[in-house]
Amino acid sequence: MPYFYATVRFVPDPARGEFVNLGAIVGDEDSRDWAIRHISSLKRARALDERETLPAALEFMGRLEELLPADDDPADNEITLDGLQRLATELGNVVQLSAPAPLVAESAEAALDLVFEELIVDPASTRFRFEKKHRAVGAVRKAYKTHDIPADAIKERARLVSGSFHGNIDFAVHNGSAVQLVQCWSFQLPNQEALGEQVKAWAWVVRELRQQGGAVQVDGQQIAVADTLEVASVLIPPAEGKPREAFVEACAAFGELGVEAREPKDADFLAVRAAEALGVS
Repeated sequence: MPYFYATVRFVPDPARGEFVNLGAIVGDEDSRDWAIRHISSLKRARALDERETLPAALEFMGRLEELLPADDDPADNEITLDGLQRLATELGNVVQLSAPAPLVAESAEAALDLVFEELIVDPASTRFRFEKKHRAVGAVRKAYKTHDIPADAIKERARLVSGSFHGNIDFAVHNGSAVQLVQCWSFQLPNQEALGEQVKAWAWVVRELRQQGGAVQVDGQQIAVADTLEVASVLIPPAEGKPREAFVEACAAFGELGVEAREPKDADFLAVRAAEALGVS
């Protein structure tokens, strides 16, 4: 997947031009998968900080980090590629950004690994990385666009209601009634117990939709689910050798509920099904 990255530089004396990379920010606008990483040691930056301007540079990095999603909700994001490009052009004092440049990686964290390995000397930064669900969300969004699913027929982060049960769904495709629901998951998250509980709660809502019917809330209105409703999941499987308890529970639930489970590379299949349900040629 294509990402863009920019390094965040501390320039103690702009007249000399000497700088220290404090970290980097990477992201992809389609998936809204963004991440920032700091260097683990500020020893060299402090050694060059004769004017004591390093705190201002660190404060800037903190403000930049505040714009990123606070949890695993890709919709909650205020960073854009245009915004980074503007900062790279405008900033010319003790904090500077390199011009955003492309690279290919499977996730924002993986992209940061590449940037740190190639451009930023920080041996202590290597640690276990886990992938959130952004790549799955981006794959679905891109697939819908590829197959010309109208934007007004797609509701992201929709609210599901069925009797006393309710929950959220990442994508709801509708044309007067909801014809396809898609939930994205990453089974690489470290808290497998909490993830398993999320899967169970989601499964209960889907079970009620199947048995009792229900509705999707779209722009303040409730849209009933179609009799032919398709429910699917696009998932990031567990990493090799890592915990998979939640994944095993989810696969059992998907099988019981008739939920189509696909990896991001197969999201196109679901978009074709959505186009058929909507009658999009």
